[in-house]
Amino acid sequence: TYRDVRVNRKAGTITLRRPLLLDLGAVAKGLAVDLGARELAGFERFAVDAGGDLYAGGAGPGAAPWRIGIQHPRAGDALLGTVAVLNAAVCTSGGYERPGTAAGEHHLLDPRTGRSPRDVVSVTVVAPTVMVADALATAAFVLGLEEGARLLVQQSVDGMLVPRIGEVRLTPGFARHLVCPPSL
Repeated sequence: TYRDVRVNRKAGTITLRRPLLLDLGAVAKGLAVDLGARELAGFERFAVDAGGDLYAGGAGPGAAPWRIGIQHPRAGDALLGTVAVLNAAVCTSGGYERPGTAAGEHHLLDPRTGRSPRDVVSVTVVAPTVMVADALATAAFVLGLEEGARLLVQQSVDGMLVPRIGEVRLTPGFARHLVCPPSL
C-alpha cells in the first residue's frame, strides 16, 4: 500500500519497503490532457477530453467560455447542470459510471475502509489543471460531503458535491461558473 512508500524530499528519493505495483492510471490521464492542452494553448478555441476529464481553453481577449454539461448521477441521459469555463479543467468523480458487483459498491474506494463511499454520489471540480481537478474530485468524493467541501475550499478550487440524500453543496466560488444550476 501507500504505507510502503517512503518519500525523502530532502534527498529527492523514493524508497519502496516491499515489492509494489504503482498504478498511475488515476493521474496519467489528467497529465496527458494537461500536456495536450499546453500544446494547443495558442489556439483561439480548443478542448481536450479524455473520458470526462476535460480542459477547455482559448487564447485572446475575445475567447468565449465553453459551456460544459455535468451528467446527472441518477439519470445518465440527463444533465445535472451546466458550467461555463475558459482555460480551466472540469472533472467529475462518481460511482455511477463503473458500479461494482455488490450492491452500493463501485470503483472508488476509501483507503481507510477498503469500501466504496456511499454518502456522496458525485463531485465536480473546476481547477487550473486536469490532474488537480481529477485528484481533488476523487479525494472529495471519498472524504464525503463536509470534509470533501472543506478540502476543495482549502485547495482554492471550485466544486459541487451531490450527496446521496439532501441538497447539493457548492463551494463559494462554484456559483460563478453556473449557467444552469443543478436540479435533482
